[in-house]
Amino acid sequence: MQWTRSLGLIACLAFGSTQAAPFYADKSLAHPLITGLAESSATLAFIKQGSGVKGYYSVDPDESQPQLLDDFGVATIESVFNIALDDESLTRLVLFKQRGQYRVHAYRYNESDHLYQRLEKLQPALERIAKDRKKLDAPTVKQALRQLTPLNYSYFYEDSGIEEFDRLDHSAGTLVGYFDQNGQPITAHPPGAEQYSYKKTFVEKDGRFLTATYWRGETPALEGEPLLYNYRASRIAWETEPRRFTGSEDGACVEYSDSGGAVAAQGAYAHGQRTGEWSFSNPDDGWTHGRYVDGKRQGQWTETYRWQSATGEYRDDLREGRWVLSYDEGGESAVTGFQTYIHGVLNGPSEEKVDGFTESGSYRNDKREGPWVTQAGRGNFENDLKSGPWILKTDKGHSQSVNFVADKKEGELRETDANGVLVLIEHYQADVLSGTREGYSPSGNLQYSQQYENGKREGRSLGYSEDGKLISDISWHNDRYEGPHLTFLRDGTPATVGRFEGGRFVGLMKQYDQDEVLYEEANWCRFDKFGSTVERCGKQRRFTHGKLSWETDFLFGSPQGSIEYNYETGQKIREKIIGDNDQITQRTYYDNGQVECQKNSAGFTWMTINQQQVKSHESNGQLVGEQLCYHRNGAIKSRELIDNGLSACRIVYDESGQRLSSSPTNCGAPATAAAGQ
Repeated sequence: MQWTRSLGLIACLAFGSTQAAPFYADKSLAHPLITGLAESSATLAFIKQGSGVKGYYSVDPDESQPQLLDDFGVATIESVFNIALDDESLTRLVLFKQRGQYRVHAYRYNESDHLYQRLEKLQPALERIAKDRKKLDAPTVKQALRQLTPLNYSYFYEDSGIEEFDRLDHSAGTLVGYFDQNGQPITAHPPGAEQYSYKKTFVEKDGRFLTATYWRGETPALEGEPLLYNYRASRIAWETEPRRFTGSEDGACVEYSDSGGAVAAQGAYAHGQRTGEWSFSNPDDGWTHGRYVDGKRQGQWTETYRWQSATGEYRDDLREGRWVLSYDEGGESAVTGFQTYIHGVLNGPSEEKVDGFTESGSYRNDKREGPWVTQAGRGNFENDLKSGPWILKTDKGHSQSVNFVADKKEGELRETDANGVLVLIEHYQADVLSGTREGYSPSGNLQYSQQYENGKREGRSLGYSEDGKLISDISWHNDRYEGPHLTFLRDGTPATVGRFEGGRFVGLMKQYDQDEVLYEEANWCRFDKFGSTVERCGKQRRFTHGKLSWETDFLFGSPQGSIEYNYETGQKIREKIIGDNDQITQRTYYDNGQVECQKNSAGFTWMTINQQQVKSHESNGQLVGEQLCYHRNGAIKSRELIDNGLSACRIVYDESGQRLSSSPTNCGAPATAAAGQ
């Protein structure tokens, strides 16, 4: 595969990366151009170069960047075709003639890197098919390949160090039979969809057969005949009775991982039982090594998972005695602890360093028992459950003392800081907060007192300042605000006075920043409006740096009159005034306090509140009467008369009071007054 990709790179350099024309343009072809290959959509061209022929392909739309498929030397290209040998991808074949002899090469397209790979493992079968042929064509090659047992020839198998295994020609051998998922022979012919694996023999020596087992993978078969699967080698071993799926192994054995061709297990068998040195590995970086006697692990073994390993003794396939735990740190193994086993079960002392902390205690029948020191704290275990008094560790160097019953907190918990000062008292029933919960400041003063039922806040929760003054008195139900809701400033002045009803606040709510500077206050009330609801009622104020910047009157959630202030000067910026007879006045102001414009309108809408009709002036109504704007010096800038919603007359003045224009012309009378402040 590496050879093919290297040649592909050389080909790219040879053709150049700036050519816009197709790579086969103006080239002498040894075979008609092939476009849209079924497995890759590539364009394939066999180009005569010197006295030889080279195959190039391109998957790029502009066909300007070719890759080298193969160098066929002095040859004629007889046929190019494909065949399905497994359910993963089509196999591309090239039949060519070289010095009067037929030859066939096979290739597999890789979707991940968009390159073709030469199938070297299939080549021996192709050589046998083409050998000494006087005539050979694509149908004959296909028919011969279909006689082979199914196999994905693109798989790479890791070398085991056993030459006769590593050099095995998987395309050869004699089929022993197919087996189902339980390892039972399949007698039907053809074997059908139940085929899960098959076995082949290759060589016989002294009554033992070199046998390979092939596994189909988990992917479904393609439709049609024959049924195709993604078979790959799963085991190679010497066996005395290959027709048995397992149990007759005798001699060297190698097993490959399910996910690929990595060696997963390697060792030897004697009369169907593992014997001598064995090693195991898995895709999750696990590695195990030790010795078998009569099919059972015996003596010293090392078992590793990622960077952690355990070394100790097996007796009759069970761990026994002390096992040493270690951790690989930068290539150097550091001992991190030990565990004690009796007949494969944890029994006795144990010690292990975890994240820089050493946990220690004893096991009884695979369960922690008696005094233990753990990352969580220290105390006793009974039958692997925390029991009795425990000291637990928390963050910031704090510790908690509490009693456990069957691994659940029970009774009072007391938490102290790193200096031993009490900071928290809680009460538990069966690991659930129940009763009083109190928090204390570093100086020992009570900061809050809360009540819990079944893990949820219930009843009054009180909060206190550092000097012991009440700053909150809030009621809860089922872990939600419900009932009286009071907060206070540090000097005892009420801040928020109200209550929660159904999760909504009702009453006067004041909000302060961390320096106890008021930034908003609003009154909230409950009423019926398309159903029960809570909205703002009465005056709402907002403050900037403690100074009034906005206030609005709310009528059952609907804003009515309002004033916006420049909080630095106290001057009005704009306002909306609701007068008698549904009159609405809107004014804007210059920064010197002079009125800029005044709009006069009238109107209202009806709201249904508590089953009664109520007028709302949230909308600005319809403009009526005289509309005025002023210059900064107070002189009238414009006046407009609105009649029945339409402009009847509009006059514009300069700062001295002289008329500048009017619409319609000469309407109205000259201005006679400077505007009031």
